[in-house]
Amino acid sequence: MKAVIVLDPDQSLGLLVNTASVLAVTLGDLVESLRGADTCDADGILHPGVIRIPLPILAADSQTLQSIYERARSDEAITVADFTRTAQSCKTYEEYERKCAETPTEAMGLLGLALYGDRKRINKLVGSLKMLR
Repeated sequence: MKAVIVLDPDQSLGLLVNTASVLAVTLGDLVESLRGADTCDADGILHPGVIRIPLPILAADSQTLQSIYERARSDEAITVADFTRTAQSCKTYEEYERKCAETPTEAMGLLGLALYGDRKRINKLVGSLKMLR
């Protein structure tokens, strides 16, 4: 299995970090097996489990990001989480729910995706993308 985050790099550093963190939390909630077990260090201090697999953060321009989103959504074997300008603009979750209900998909302003699924299927979607730098 493979997980990736794909971001539109045309955002400030702070917004990129915010987008990646929101997507990582969402993906972690959607895919139960991503987080490993809690572990103890040599001093007996408990550390919460971390992600079991690598989670590369890739870059894609808005058009490529939209294309990946559409193709991933049509593949039932891929778990997809998206983050949009609509979500980023909201101060509360209630505001996000309201704006989301009022905004067509194409007007949401896709900023990033988190994808999880079979390695070959994910590679087919994002294999040509470069790491975000």
